Amino acid sequence: MAGEHWKALFHRLGMRTENALEAVAALTRQRLHPEVPLHIIAYRGFGARASSGWQGSLGGRVLKYRKHRQTHASELWRNLRASYARFDTREVAGVLVRGRVGDDTAEAITDEEGYFTLSFESMDQPPGAAELEVHITLPDFTGYRLDGDAMIVVPGSHARFGIISDIDDTLLVTRATSLLRMMRLTLLESSATRLAFDGVAEFYRALHDGRNPFFYVSSSPWNLYEFLTDFMRLNDIVPGPLMLRDFGIDESKFIAGSHREHKVAQIRAVMDQYPALPFILSGDSGQHDPEIYATICAEYPGRIQAIYIRDVSDHWRRQSVQSLITQLKQQNVDMLLLPDTIAAAQHAAAHGFIEQMSAESVIASVHQAQTTTRTPGSHTG
Repeated sequence: MAGEHWKALFHRLGMRTENALEAVAALTRQRLHPEVPLHIIAYRGFGARASSGWQGSLGGRVLKYRKHRQTHASELWRNLRASYARFDTREVAGVLVRGRVGDDTAEAITDEEGYFTLSFESMDQPPGAAELEVHITLPDFTGYRLDGDAMIVVPGSHARFGIISDIDDTLLVTRATSLLRMMRLTLLESSATRLAFDGVAEFYRALHDGRNPFFYVSSSPWNLYEFLTDFMRLNDIVPGPLMLRDFGIDESKFIAGSHREHKVAQIRAVMDQYPALPFILSGDSGQHDPEIYATICAEYPGRIQAIYIRDVSDHWRRQSVQSLITQLKQQNVDMLLLPDTIAAAQHAAAHGFIEQMSAESVIASVHQAQTTTRTPGSHTG
């Protein structure tokens, strides 16, 4: 009880401090730069077919636009400045945001952190697997810029399964088990110099097969959205909605809540959106993915076809994951602790999730990457 009291006290203090600092900063910026336009960052959303049309949502954020200045500084310094800029955001609250998909319109008001969610319910039936473009405007403003992914993904009825994947140390080399190495990679590297794990792009494309939807759940903050989508584009990784975290403070949360609570809630949202669709889960052993995925298996019996866990941990962590593997085996769910992407592709081919030819392409890609010099940011398979 005492711990909860102090947590609530620090929560209130932190929230008041953040609000006061943001108010002073906003007033100063308005006086010094009243002409600064607004910047909309749209986050790719997802939806589902309904009995008479479709329904879905798309999130995003409205910020003060910051022009990136050209500089002749070293690459290290440019990356550090870019990292700082991602978190030194100028949120804009109380802005009316309007979205349109065809003849359907949705509106929202940005919250104190600049976030908004546009929710649609349409009577129009989208054709097949669809990526519905959302036209986003700010009716009360004339000067603004739109970036990100203004679209809603609606899977087709021919999808065999969905894939929910972690990002850090699952497809993006992060070294999250080492705080210093993780901070160095996050702050001093760009999306063009970060590396994907060998073969992961080919493996995900094989699972996707042009019809099976991908969803990415991560504890990274929304500030990294454009960084992560750039990385995925540069490495030819199957695009999909990203579900990240807000690291701010408001009435309903302190800092950002727990890593586990966030991931479980987001995975539930995807599973509930598509109640008839089975899923494959992909993660790593570095944090809590095995435990999170075991929770999902218990809550959605019969819905999980396989769980692929990349092994990035030490001997003691492997032992705890192995106990979960044994537990899930009793529920007829294969959780595999994998040394590389080859093992995942072989299992997927053996169980009919991908074609054998696709598995061979993954294997060839991994072998090629391991025998050639990796160029950061280039397609590594």
